[in-house]
Amino acid sequence: MFRHRTPKGSYECTVSGLRWLCERDVILKYHFRNWEPYSHLLKDMQYTQGGPLLDITMELGELEEVHLPHCVCLGTNPSLRNEMKILHVEEHGVSLEEVHEVTRFHAKILHPKFSVISLILRLLSWNVDVHCELMLYLTVKKETLIPRLYLFPSNPGQILAVEQQESKFQGSSRILISRPEQSLKLNSSFRLNIPCSTSINPPRIQLIHRDTTPSFFQSGCENDRD
Repeated sequence: MFRHRTPKGSYECTVSGLRWLCERDVILKYHFRNWEPYSHLLKDMQYTQGGPLLDITMELGELEEVHLPHCVCLGTNPSLRNEMKILHVEEHGVSLEEVHEVTRFHAKILHPKFSVISLILRLLSWNVDVHCELMLYLTVKKETLIPRLYLFPSNPGQILAVEQQESKFQGSSRILISRPEQSLKLNSSFRLNIPCSTSINPPRIQLIHRDTTPSFFQSGCENDRD
């Protein structure tokens, strides 16, 4: 759960990627929600996730603007801006809102009214490129190095999910690596090649939006101490 009290100005949460603009003091709190309860709904609507699902509540005041993070690469297909909507999940159902402006990593909404909210993308074609994250973790067991490599569309909520999952692996440590320099095509399959590896499981990973924790490659390498 994130909670911020901010005076007049513009702000960005470095963990969630959420940005907001206010003209007076505000208090807002928010947390990530799991997409799983809404996966069938999106499929029926012919939409897919465009970013994290955020549950946002205003405890004091109102925002002039909010900028929701998204992972869609617009450089390869600028027309995708026209297929973006804001999804509101409320007690009585769901509704869609037009996006005021889309930038490289954010979708702007003016004078927002909050619920469970996210950017979604209409699937008129599968030709969608997304910005991605790579997260590498390493565990050492006896003489074996066990790396786990996560590849998934950029989503701050998924980054936290990976960190929480890895905290359950005894001796797990993160190795910082760069994210892919170029966007990758959604629904493509990728293989991992490690010359010293005795096994890599699974052989391929499909780049898709996961409702829960992202998939990962796991391999085993002999720990050569000489």
